[in-house]
Amino acid sequence: MHSLFYKLKFKYQRYAIRNLSVYASIAFAVGYLLMLTPFYGYMMFMPKEVLHGQVWRIFTAFLYPPVTGGIFNVILGILIYYSFAVSVERSMGEFEFNIYFFGSFFVGEIGTLIYYLITGINAPFIPMFTQFSVFMAFAIMYAESTILLFFILPIKAKFLAVFELALYTFYFIVGNGLSRIFGMLYTRISIIAALIPVYLFYRMVYSGGESIFTEIKNYFNRRKRQKEWRDQWK
Repeated sequence: MHSLFYKLKFKYQRYAIRNLSVYASIAFAVGYLLMLTPFYGYMMFMPKEVLHGQVWRIFTAFLYPPVTGGIFNVILGILIYYSFAVSVERSMGEFEFNIYFFGSFFVGEIGTLIYYLITGINAPFIPMFTQFSVFMAFAIMYAESTILLFFILPIKAKFLAVFELALYTFYFIVGNGLSRIFGMLYTRISIIAALIPVYLFYRMVYSGGESIFTEIKNYFNRRKRQKEWRDQWK
């Protein structure tokens, strides 16, 4: 797997988009503005329409912002996304980040297409889980870094990533708002599709050595041994 990847990198890295994190953030801002117009209906990834020739939707789906709602929430969401994405791009490399970013979207679109072929429901690809993969890459590479949750509470990236995974596991089992509209299978396929690139990247980074999950397990084991040692002197 590694040898194939480096062969692809050697052959195609000159086509990688530099500063993709910047362009992606700008694209999200443009996408939000387009969501306020009737044209956005022609830009969403809809499996039925794509199969009937509207192939541009495969690419215009990248414009969907990481956060929707009021303009303040969108601006804040894009800035937070950019702060993670630019760090990931610098550490990962331009070619690798291109593969990771676009690959995450394409896997999500394939998952939505599979859902359509299974159920016949023409549900749109909404990359709310897919865009989470950038934060997961950040947490894998900067597990010990501290993030201010809600700009107040300091928390290590690895613990926040584990919390996010737990939340997505809950969505996988119980469902979320999209489940009520499109069904549980839609949510489950979306989550699986979003985590596939994360898992592949995780395996490449931690093909040897300890992972963030091993570190967390060791942390609690140390706390347990410390408590047992203190208890024996009571």
